[in-house]
Amino acid sequence: MSDHGRMNGRQDHRQCTSLPDGLGRLDGPPRTDKDKPDQSGRQDQGTRERLLAAAAEVFAEHGYNAATVREICRRAGANVAAVNYHFGGKDNLYAAMLDHYMRTCQAAFPLDVGVTPDSPPSERLRAFVHGLVQRILGGGDDPVSQAHGKLVSLELIDPTPACDGLLREHIAPVNDLLADILRGLLGPAADAPDVLRTCLLAIFGHISFHYSGRAAIVHFYGHEELTPEALHRIAEGVTRFTLGGIMAMSGVAACQTTGPPTA
Repeated sequence: MSDHGRMNGRQDHRQCTSLPDGLGRLDGPPRTDKDKPDQSGRQDQGTRERLLAAAAEVFAEHGYNAATVREICRRAGANVAAVNYHFGGKDNLYAAMLDHYMRTCQAAFPLDVGVTPDSPPSERLRAFVHGLVQRILGGGDDPVSQAHGKLVSLELIDPTPACDGLLREHIAPVNDLLADILRGLLGPAADAPDVLRTCLLAIFGHISFHYSGRAAIVHFYGHEELTPEALHRIAEGVTRFTLGGIMAMSGVAACQTTGPPTA
């Protein structure tokens, strides 16, 4: 990722901090009819959706600090006061844009299709991997999906105050679900030092590299359209590799528990 992509002039937020209370609420004096950019509920919703879409483009192109409310409103075809009216400011617009994208992905690509908590762990793992591959790669080369994906990836690398909500509301539940599935596969080995953590990071890293490392993949292996068939093949490969790795990790954990053989 280029320096330009890492948000020009961006402040160095190395710790995720909470957003102010009242996300999405207008701070300041009460709204009046005079202040409203739109009067009907339908127009309000349409303006809000256009602002969210425009925000993803502008933040992805210019970075958080360099992005301006005026440019976002221009692209959305909205009054410059619309961001404050709908979101309470630029910070809350950015957080709402990330939240909207994550919720849209979650609704479109659940991680438990065809399984229940009582299903065999291997089947739950397969459903999880297929769902996560769809969430991360399902947008293909669509510019809007690319903009959103870029912003989520960057938020995890170089966090803003919005990171805390992103982790708490969206990423932690995914991590917890996968941890529960892996405990079912690993059995007692899940309690050995670093075993569960290693498996979690291996799976997330394997899948996410297909997005973050796409340029390298194309360079070394050629361009491949992310068709439904390609996504299925990626998900099946990750699943098989993971199941083999879990078997190996279980053996390592057993050795750690029993200690080296004695002469």
